[in-house]
Amino acid sequence: MPSKLARPEKRQNQGHVSTPSNKKKFKSGRKELREVHKGRNSHIKPKENPQEVDQNDEADGEEIQEDNVAQKPDIGAYSALITLLKSDHPEVMKRKSKIKVAQDEEVKSEEILDYEAEEEDDDYGEEENEELADDDKEQDNEDVHNRFDAFNRHFNDEDKIEKEIDNYMKSQPKIKLVERQQLGKSIKLDYRYIETEGSAPKNIMNKLKYHNVKQKLQNEFMDRNPTNLESELLESLLNYQNVNFQLLGMPDVVTTRYQEYYLLHCLNHIYKTRDRVLNNNEKKAQVQRQIEEGKLNPAEEPEFRDQGYTRPKVLILLPTRNFAWEVVNKLIDLTSPNTVEYKTRFKEQYYDAFDVNDLNPKKPVEFKQFFKGNSNDFFCLGIKFTRKTLKLFARFDQSDVIVASPLGLRMTLEKTKKPFLSSIEITVLDKAEGLLMQNWDHVNEVMSKSLNAPPKDFDDLKVDFSRIRMWAINDHYKYVAQVIGFTKYSFPELNNVTMNNPKISVNLLGGTAVFKAICGENDSELANLKYQLTRVGIINSQTRLKQVYMRFEADSQLDEPDKRFAFFKNVLLPQIQHKVSYENGTLIYFPSYIDYIRVKNYLEKETSVAFVAIDEYSSQSLLTRNRALFMKGQSDAKIMLYTERLHFYKRYDIKGVRNVIFYGIPTDPSFYSEVLKFIVDNKIRLDMANSNSDNSGDVLDLNLCMVRAMFSKLDLMKLEKIVGTKNSRVLALGDNEMNEFH
Repeated sequence: MPSKLARPEKRQNQGHVSTPSNKKKFKSGRKELREVHKGRNSHIKPKENPQEVDQNDEADGEEIQEDNVAQKPDIGAYSALITLLKSDHPEVMKRKSKIKVAQDEEVKSEEILDYEAEEEDDDYGEEENEELADDDKEQDNEDVHNRFDAFNRHFNDEDKIEKEIDNYMKSQPKIKLVERQQLGKSIKLDYRYIETEGSAPKNIMNKLKYHNVKQKLQNEFMDRNPTNLESELLESLLNYQNVNFQLLGMPDVVTTRYQEYYLLHCLNHIYKTRDRVLNNNEKKAQVQRQIEEGKLNPAEEPEFRDQGYTRPKVLILLPTRNFAWEVVNKLIDLTSPNTVEYKTRFKEQYYDAFDVNDLNPKKPVEFKQFFKGNSNDFFCLGIKFTRKTLKLFARFDQSDVIVASPLGLRMTLEKTKKPFLSSIEITVLDKAEGLLMQNWDHVNEVMSKSLNAPPKDFDDLKVDFSRIRMWAINDHYKYVAQVIGFTKYSFPELNNVTMNNPKISVNLLGGTAVFKAICGENDSELANLKYQLTRVGIINSQTRLKQVYMRFEADSQLDEPDKRFAFFKNVLLPQIQHKVSYENGTLIYFPSYIDYIRVKNYLEKETSVAFVAIDEYSSQSLLTRNRALFMKGQSDAKIMLYTERLHFYKRYDIKGVRNVIFYGIPTDPSFYSEVLKFIVDNKIRLDMANSNSDNSGDVLDLNLCMVRAMFSKLDLMKLEKIVGTKNSRVLALGDNEMNEFH
């Protein structure tokens, strides 16, 4: 689990909008800031925070002088081999000069206040004066009495909801797997607390009618002509199940359209909520007139409980402003409003034409996608819907949707002290793997302490308490609200949020649906690596890159770190010191920053092992220096300690690697191949240098390279995508504690 400290939190302010007191200063500096953004985010490292990720550092420090290691006059052949191994790597690398921009907490504080101070007009009364269209009114009147309507059943059937909550609190049932459904090369695992009532039709048109999807959205759903997998995803979304959707290995059609599906679901929820409130406003006004006219006894006044404490109903968490830019634009396209307010301002603050290829094209595709555009991770945006208008930068407590990064949302909540997350009914964690690499502690803090927490001060709430649902008053949001996670790969932190977390989400009526691709032996990361290396002739019947997986025993998450460290100290470290064929060039990869610090301190204080270490907190000068020492095989740099999150943010090409030790299985399966390719790239460089030199220099035989991976049975989830589902069970649960792949 990432360390609470292990997160770069000092971020460059992009598109900062000033309060009236400093607007002149802001306008004069806007042009300069835009030029800075085009150059990419650069940051000054605060003492308490790690080194800020900066692609300009990469451009300046990537190419270390190799002295006499390789002259490479025949660069074409070398580049051809590298290009085959990394098909997305063009041969020419452009550079940009590094721009450093200082930012402090005061700038962040100003930006938070700007969101609140920007809109001085109070438009709380807009809905009271807004009329509901006849067709929407008619559909809502039908929905109220439809027991199959998911929205009505999940949020407004208060008697049933309270009954199920009472039963749960008495018996504390555990969530159970009730159905396993195979959908092509993917599976859906359906977990439930209670039995379902009926099943929805398979036909998409009938499914939408069954769930009473708003008529104006039905065509949007049907135009996508969903596959069976997409249809099942829609079923879980519309039925208000928690969703854990793992994108790795899924068909391209799903990975490109899943955002549209969850946005349509969120829109459907917002529209149905809005129409119910407006319809009940009218009904309540009629009741009041009847009471005033003496036609109705006040004691017989019906209740219209249709809302929570505050207006925001949907929270979407994303890692960067660029992802927010893309999602909000999809939201605008799906709603097709007559007017989008503050769209220009939104573009200024969230859009950036930056392309990683302009800085360094020798990066993996996923890296380019994650860090393209505006990669600032500090933002919090309120979006409000009226009948004909979509309003961006709405006041948070007057918004329908909050789109934010965990860091931006956490700081906004701390600064504003407003409970605008007190009534969130749908929470979406998109690109969750990016949220994990940033700092999952921000996600935990927001979801466990602020999400759906009852307001402490009711005086400032502009709400009719007679309209608040009883389960909301009873603080039972966690039994009703829906949590949706989309991630490249599965990880325990996300599972903990979506499956059964008594502090965040239990979702009694919906349960949880888990979607994941079936990873056969030929679909694994290990098989793909072997195929690539065989295709370019790096490995063959005589040459192998042997990888040994070594299992240590650990029964619980509590004792696992200690058991892992003891295994490394007693088993692996002696092998590194005495059994390697190549004494220099050993890279030790750490998925956990805490494990990295522990091993680093041990080697430094209790052994005479010569090593260098680089991590996400290291200064650029230290990164460059230690990489150069390691590449040259200096006597004091035979071993390098290397963290996963530094790899995520930099994707360095570490030169001089001959042996790789995985202290833990990489969180992202792609990182396994990327790290092993350090060895392959080193071999290619040495072979090219020797082929262009009269004197035979250093050589690298892959058969002699040491590759070791430490794991326990608790790593089963991580192993699946790397070695395949079947092999992962053999490794984690089999009799042999050591297994070899090549």
